[in-house]
Amino acid sequence: PDTYKGKPMKPTLIGKDLPRTDGRAKATGQAVYADDIKLPGMLFGKLLRSPLPHASIVHIDTRKARKIRGVHSVITGQDIPRVTYGNWRLFPGTQDEYALAVDRVRFIGDEVAAVAAVDRDTAEEAVGQIRVEYEELPGVFDVASALAKGAPVIHDASPTNISIDRKIAYGDIQAGFKASDYVREDTFTVHAVSHAYLEPCACVAQSDSDGRITLWTSTQTPYIVQCLLAATLNMRENDIRVIKAAVGGGFGGKMELRPWEFCAAFMARRTGRPVKFTLTREEEFTAGRRRHPMTLKSKVGFKSDGTLVAKDLHIYLDGGAYNAMGPTATFLSGNFGAMLYRYPNYRYLGEHVYTNKPPASAMRGFGAPQTLFAAETQMNMAAEELGIDPIAIRLKNAMVSGDEPTRAIPSKSRK
Repeated sequence: PDTYKGKPMKPTLIGKDLPRTDGRAKATGQAVYADDIKLPGMLFGKLLRSPLPHASIVHIDTRKARKIRGVHSVITGQDIPRVTYGNWRLFPGTQDEYALAVDRVRFIGDEVAAVAAVDRDTAEEAVGQIRVEYEELPGVFDVASALAKGAPVIHDASPTNISIDRKIAYGDIQAGFKASDYVREDTFTVHAVSHAYLEPCACVAQSDSDGRITLWTSTQTPYIVQCLLAATLNMRENDIRVIKAAVGGGFGGKMELRPWEFCAAFMARRTGRPVKFTLTREEEFTAGRRRHPMTLKSKVGFKSDGTLVAKDLHIYLDGGAYNAMGPTATFLSGNFGAMLYRYPNYRYLGEHVYTNKPPASAMRGFGAPQTLFAAETQMNMAAEELGIDPIAIRLKNAMVSGDEPTRAIPSKSRK
């Protein structure tokens, strides 16, 4: 309507058919993705990845790789600034990752070295000539093994392999279960999921005569890449420009600094030439970030009429080898666990656990699909046991406008 209560309304875009501003470029193939970018004198980068899930790096020999004609730069963890990165804006103190492994690898695919050469074939050949001497260490590949007594420690700063925990609590959980007529406890497990975006990760870095960096990259968060790249290169943020190219899918998987972005920028400064990295589909599937596998232990209490009284939720998140954005997922899972329905008494403990698998990180919903799968399945179970229609039990307990938000208990990193 053009008026409301007799008064003229301001023009609105709601309900109108608006064309996508990028629709024509994408439909006609004119959209420029990171791998489409070609600059004069550009070099091509390739990463050497660990074949072992857990090992100390004893020695890296790059001499043969450096001698190959067309190779302009070979770097290892010994060449880069010792600056860790991670989810620093939301959870300072959880950074645990170097762009290239310094003294230890922690999953199959962990980045060990990088090469920049005149073409992809030469870069591939050079990577194959790098010799790494490893001392293999025992690994853990699931949460139960990682938490077992005497389990191998993946990061020395977290001797329990629990990198961080998050807690939420309100009401009186003990009194809530005591007042419940029906209580059930269930354990749910969910597996890892790959983002499987159509466009593999890619970037191009260029350094000017003053050492300032321009990075074109397939990212969802250019501002985060700028901040973290500046920190890891020991540069001012104002000396780094990040340009977000057209992105062929992200879904949360392109929300942080990635090793190839650092390596492209670092080697562009070192060589004075642009450097491009484009991951293969195999790299994306074997070593890319993924949705968190979780073990969810949920205890819920109801009145006999189906009214929710209490919920006690304990989630173990399999974070893989590094924190990445796992601390955020750990916190959000607790919020999602209390969503949709009124829980007068609620307690949540989320524990982010290191394992020797590729890191898990952000993916669409960021903890919601796993947590709500468990919650909704448990609601169906309760409805069946109580003899209540599954829709009716949901309507009875659905949150409404005016319900109070949860009150979080401060939590800490597990060091």
